[in-house]
Amino acid sequence: MNIFRILLGKRARKAPLSVLFEVLRMRFGSQRLLFQEYIDYRLHELDDLNAGERSRFLGNGRKFRLNHVCNDPHWFMLGEKLPMTLFIMATELPMPRIHAIYDLSGRNLPGAITLNNSDEAADYLRTSRHYPLFAKPSHGAYGWGAMGLQNYLPESDSIIFLNGRQCKVTEWVESLNPGFARGILFQELLRPHPEIARICGSRVSSIRVTSARINGKNTIVSAVWRIPAGSNMIDNFQHGASGNLLGGVDIFSGQITRVVGRVNNRIETVATHPDTGMRFDQYILPDWSQLTEICGRAANYLMGMNLHHWDIALTERGPVIVENNEIADLDLHQHANRKG
Repeated sequence: MNIFRILLGKRARKAPLSVLFEVLRMRFGSQRLLFQEYIDYRLHELDDLNAGERSRFLGNGRKFRLNHVCNDPHWFMLGEKLPMTLFIMATELPMPRIHAIYDLSGRNLPGAITLNNSDEAADYLRTSRHYPLFAKPSHGAYGWGAMGLQNYLPESDSIIFLNGRQCKVTEWVESLNPGFARGILFQELLRPHPEIARICGSRVSSIRVTSARINGKNTIVSAVWRIPAGSNMIDNFQHGASGNLLGGVDIFSGQITRVVGRVNNRIETVATHPDTGMRFDQYILPDWSQLTEICGRAANYLMGMNLHHWDIALTERGPVIVENNEIADLDLHQHANRKG
């Protein structure tokens, strides 16, 4: 990438020399903002933020330092979904029901079937009464390996997924790699809140809520609506590569302030959902007061963590905790809310 071509381009802000100094200051200063990130946030071309507001943007790599400074490392085990699920079960907070666990070491959860090998996993998929299911690795990020399973097709001995794809049971089970994933969880498939379904279709979408313990009190500092689009079965943004969208959220009211997505290789505002055509302006998320109350209760159980990144699904039975991320990407909040 030619930095001078970008800084001197027709869309660039005026005073390219000062922009270059800002790029270098944020790259090697406390922000550690990479040049590509500076471009992705369009800080070089949009003049909607002043210098102080731009200086608040952090490079995504700072997430490690940020979370290690704020949180006791003994709690980082909860970044794995299996122990986090066990922890949330003990709190009786709303969470998806776990039907089965495929784990080579025999780890299990109360009330869930334990699958110790590939044959047992394949038999479970052929005989389960719990379809539709959602499968996800215990250890993973960006939604990698997460799949919605619609049903088992006995005539072809195949699984049909929510996106319409089919795969032989044995072939799919062999691809799961439960050792590397530290177990595969088979859980109930959550159904979206009717208001969410009206905007996004029949898929569940979640809110990433970041909260911090400030002066001894847990406070929500930022929230993002992760909006699934296209044929995606998950709502992860994946730095824009997934095709999903992000919605900035007013943390006091739950109103969507702006929605963005990657359009023509740039992060742009989006007015309507690409699948349903529903408009985003003035939209208020359902059950917002319940969601904030759940976040507060959950944070108070995690005594050694002062910074939390919750994924909470808005479902037909109310807000449901999907997971807590001990290390979480910063670009979701910064893109969606246009705020560092």
